[in-house]
Amino acid sequence: MKIYLVNIILLILYRGLFLKDSSPKNNKIFCILASCNWILLSGLRHLTIGADTIKYGYYFEQAKKISWGTLWKDGVNIFIHGTMGKDPGYIVFQKLLQFFTGSYRVYLILIAVIFTLSLGIWIYKNSRDSFVSFLIYSCLFYSFFSITGTRQTVATALVVFVGYNFIKERNFRIFLLLILIAMTIHFSAICYLPFYFIANKEITNKYLVLYGTAFFGVFIFKEQIYRLGTKLIGYDQYLPYEETGTTWTFSFFLLALTVVTLLKRNEILKNNARAKHFINALFIAALLVPFTFVNPAAMRVIQYYSLSIMLLVPEIISSFQKKERIFVYFVACSTLIVLLIRNNPTYIFFWQQ
Repeated sequence: MKIYLVNIILLILYRGLFLKDSSPKNNKIFCILASCNWILLSGLRHLTIGADTIKYGYYFEQAKKISWGTLWKDGVNIFIHGTMGKDPGYIVFQKLLQFFTGSYRVYLILIAVIFTLSLGIWIYKNSRDSFVSFLIYSCLFYSFFSITGTRQTVATALVVFVGYNFIKERNFRIFLLLILIAMTIHFSAICYLPFYFIANKEITNKYLVLYGTAFFGVFIFKEQIYRLGTKLIGYDQYLPYEETGTTWTFSFFLLALTVVTLLKRNEILKNNARAKHFINALFIAALLVPFTFVNPAAMRVIQYYSLSIMLLVPEIISSFQKKERIFVYFVACSTLIVLLIRNNPTYIFFWQQ
């Protein structure tokens, strides 16, 4: 727990040193330092930290035994029929990194670099307040992307952080190519494809009425829609029912944020027309929340869209009047830190017992 609080303290220190003004240079320095924090925390974690860290170590060692000749010779069976397991692109990804290292420790560091640098650039280019964005990541999202996930972490870096550039540019071919590549690493990436067509949707009253109707429909028929949807896209194998637990806190947080966004949407869009991308992503995430009560593992899909709140929350804070803004800023940051402390996460470095 202490190391996570040290990270928060460092973020606050970096903010005081580099974000006193709106200088792009200082903002870049802040994002680099904040990214380095998470590269170190993720790459240097003990193998017992993170539910899947040891499992991915086993996959890494198994990939060493598969030759490039085998991958090439059996390419059709591997990629079409999945003879080497699901997400065969992940084997290729491991083999490529094994050109540089045979050490799983170094591999973990490289994964951290790939994901966190993509995250830092995404925040630097798109966030109104990089400190708030990194604080949200450090309190809400780090446990999956920096500690537990590997395959979906890489897929997310491709389709969300890199892919968003092509959503803004309206370059569907490159975006689709990223989706297809990421799908071979973690099939869940297909769930982010609809965002290309929804991102620029105008937030009109008619749209909100349709959205509200859809939300209640999903809530009522969540089990039927869930089973049908996962079977249609072949994603049912990725959302096992043996995962237990609920997502009450995060689900409530998303829904509460959706309500605040609806109330402040005019001010948000007036300050930044591109914020409709973040709002539409939040709407999709909230629309998927009912499925987590059918299977908590559905949160894996929500993660792609919920990451947008790192960009949306600074826009919400900015939408308040100057006199109110300081109070809202303090409440938002304090709430995030309290949530982190409440979760009481554990951490040890790889050299510790």
